[in-house]
Amino acid sequence: MFRIKKNKPKITADARSFRVVRRLNINRTYTPLKIGVVAGYILLGMLSASSSMFGIIVGALLRRLAGI
Repeated sequence: MFRIKKNKPKITADARSFRVVRRLNINRTYTPLKIGVVAGYILLGMLSASSSMFGIIVGALLRRLAGI
């Protein structure tokens, strides 16, 4: 019986060692910040605030028109 070996990736000059990759994964201070996700949350918050302000203004105007 022969064991089939998996193909190993080519070793390049810029390849990181396994130990460096493992340390970066263990180290919680190294967390890449995804700017697109943060910008999406900021945009969602701004949209929510503007829509709620618009509702308050329209409600106040309708209240004035109704004479209450």
